[in-house]
Amino acid sequence: MKQESTLLDAYGKPSAELVASWNPAQATGTSMANSAPGYDGTLSLSSGASLVDDELVLDGTSGAGTTPGPVVDDSGSFTVTTQAVVDAARMVTKPDKYKAQILGQRTATGSSWSLWFEKTGTRQEPVLDENDEPVLDENGNPVNKTVPVGRWNFGRLTADGTGASVVSREEAVLDSEVRLTGVYNAQDRTIQLYLTSDPQGDDAMAYTAQVGGGELSVGKGYLGAWGNYLPGRIGDIRLWAGAMSDGTQVYDVVGT
Repeated sequence: MKQESTLLDAYGKPSAELVASWNPAQATGTSMANSAPGYDGTLSLSSGASLVDDELVLDGTSGAGTTPGPVVDDSGSFTVTTQAVVDAARMVTKPDKYKAQILGQRTATGSSWSLWFEKTGTRQEPVLDENDEPVLDENGNPVNKTVPVGRWNFGRLTADGTGASVVSREEAVLDSEVRLTGVYNAQDRTIQLYLTSDPQGDDAMAYTAQVGGGELSVGKGYLGAWGNYLPGRIGDIRLWAGAMSDGTQVYDVVGT
């Protein structure tokens, strides 16, 4: 029954139609046009957000991008992907449990769905020189620095913390680009998070869809008020109507 109710492509995989594609490398000024054929939707940038080379750079305090939403039917199957970098130096000043939204669709009190980084704490690490050797002080002791630690999430970001999410298996590597892909499958009502093409949940997580309204936002989240700003950089952003079925399809369609 599930297979009969899912439109399959020529390779037997669930079909996915690209409905939004915003690429900083193809944009200038203070906006990014949707380059998905046949679809509209301009991502407008606020102060604190800028296009630098092939990335959208966000200051972590006011920088964001928004477009009228929802861009996809949040109650139907969809796939969303982006490339993200978290700025460790700016994230270390945020409080523990700070949730920096990378991309999401707002509701009246939170998100219909969201990709975000959650800071879970800090730790001490040695400062390294240009040869990746520990820097020593005048007494020959290693010089340490405080660094933030945390994990990636895909699910529903809510003010009261009741939203379910798939959490990355390992800590996020900050100051390094990562490909994040979230999938909602309306056929079995589950979500899954992929880092590149690696699934992060042992099994897809049961999930109750909630239809969003208002803006789709990049670099900030709405939890009764706008906040949860991301300090970092974002590459391409794409959304499909349709749920990709596994890591192989994510790799083939989304890429690295």
